[in-house]
Amino acid sequence: MSGTSPTKDKILAKSRELFNSEGFGALAAVDIANHLSMSPGHLYYHFKGKAEIAAALLAAHIGELEAIKGAALEKCSGEDATIETAWTWVHILVEEAWDARFAYREPLSVVRADARLANQIRHMFAVQHDAAYGLLHALRASQAIVATDEAFDGLVNQLALGLAFQLVRMEFDAPVTETPRALIARAAALIMLPITGFIRPDQPAA
Repeated sequence: MSGTSPTKDKILAKSRELFNSEGFGALAAVDIANHLSMSPGHLYYHFKGKAEIAAALLAAHIGELEAIKGAALEKCSGEDATIETAWTWVHILVEEAWDARFAYREPLSVVRADARLANQIRHMFAVQHDAAYGLLHALRASQAIVATDEAFDGLVNQLALGLAFQLVRMEFDAPVTETPRALIARAAALIMLPITGFIRPDQPAA
């Protein structure tokens, strides 16, 4: 994540931290300025309010998702299209979702801040869906999994929903002692679980 100046980068980093920890809807731009020991006018010089900050954070997140998706589909292909490889990239996608979890927890609050942000939210979910489709398509093409067209479509939607929301659901149920690293690993495992039911009979489970 990079703005056009160290001050912008500082504002974006603190805003993401606060949105993730305290909630997007609960905060105003002045709250962010206060946490940065910055005058509201100084913050507004760089970003014209909370919605503009959210737009920059979403753009950075979508860029990361696109890069991860591209790498995942390149690495999980041909003979390398295995359950283990797909699991690795699912884990990485969940890690990225954790970094921008405010957007998955509160998409409606984000859009209410500025209706134009709806396109970024849609794009975010679309990249997750495309990654799910690409990974599962590669697994089916390599015969690591066997699924009818109907079952395959269901798996794609299940995986995409898991990538977007499994971590959010688990965050509310997690013990207070559970670390983010452990939570992310557990979420990735649960997201992958339905896929293991379609593993080719002569293939070992991950």
